[in-house]
Amino acid sequence: MGSIRVLAGAFFSIFFLFPLFTLPGQTNVSVVSLSSEIFRLETLASGAAVGAVVPSPRDRFNAFLTLAHLHKLSGNHQAALRAYEGALSLFPNDGRALLEQGRFLISIGEYERATVVINSLPRGGEFELAGRYLGAKLVAFRSGYTRHLSALADDPDFAQYRSGIYYTLWRLTGLDSYQTRLIAEFPRSPEAGIAGGRVNPAATPLWLLFPGRDSVVFSPAPPSLAITAPAPAPATPAPPAPALAAAAAGSAETAATGSFLQAGLFSQEANAVSFAQRIRSAGFEPRIIPRQVNGRDHWAVGVNGGSDTNIMIRRLRDAGFESFPVQ
Repeated sequence: MGSIRVLAGAFFSIFFLFPLFTLPGQTNVSVVSLSSEIFRLETLASGAAVGAVVPSPRDRFNAFLTLAHLHKLSGNHQAALRAYEGALSLFPNDGRALLEQGRFLISIGEYERATVVINSLPRGGEFELAGRYLGAKLVAFRSGYTRHLSALADDPDFAQYRSGIYYTLWRLTGLDSYQTRLIAEFPRSPEAGIAGGRVNPAATPLWLLFPGRDSVVFSPAPPSLAITAPAPAPATPAPPAPALAAAAAGSAETAATGSFLQAGLFSQEANAVSFAQRIRSAGFEPRIIPRQVNGRDHWAVGVNGGSDTNIMIRRLRDAGFESFPVQ
């Protein structure tokens, strides 16, 4: 599987397209077989003793996260997901692992699972901010609805995410104003490099999530910017399934009394019902509405927006659910 250069036997960062690399200023560089390093990490993650040393739960946790990183870069999505699950089986509420797993799930299009993971992030502190930022990105990628993300751009609490916010808004809306602000306020960021034609990003609109910022390749000549924003998936109401007659009635009530605030979209009815139960447990009255997305049956879960949708959006967010109004 090739070799990668590592610092003192530990993996820090590798480029997806290059099997060998050296970081500036790196010393004591050795060459390690990728397959042997994965085997070593899998052994460590399993809890097996190495000589007389039994790895601690934290050692195993870190090994799982490193495995997830390597599998992501090699394109083995299922192995990466198994590694995240292994890490979270040891520390279920670890914000770092949940955040990384959420980013990865968005990057591979697993939006339903990503929503559940993001809503599981610890409340308060850095992980709540990161979760709100990632949740707003998820809504924008999934539906094209960018109001939540643009609101974060002017919130001082989210200053550390502003370059990524500007970049995403620019790509999704096509507005030059976001491109101009990005280049003016964050000229040394990879996002500004792309906006100014100085950087080639990975060939995906989701490069910020996976492979990530490490994937940028500086080019001596301005390349053409061929990346296009992902078009929002069409979502048109479908005739209600018999099992969801009550949900259909709820949608009619929603139309009469206010907008529908969608908090999740699921391709399996059982997952939609489970998510609705979580919303109900938080003190809301959930609705499940059948939809057709790209010709396939889906179920939208949310609540009636009432007379003031902004207040309801804030109430849902305070309870750990990101939402946005839909027709």
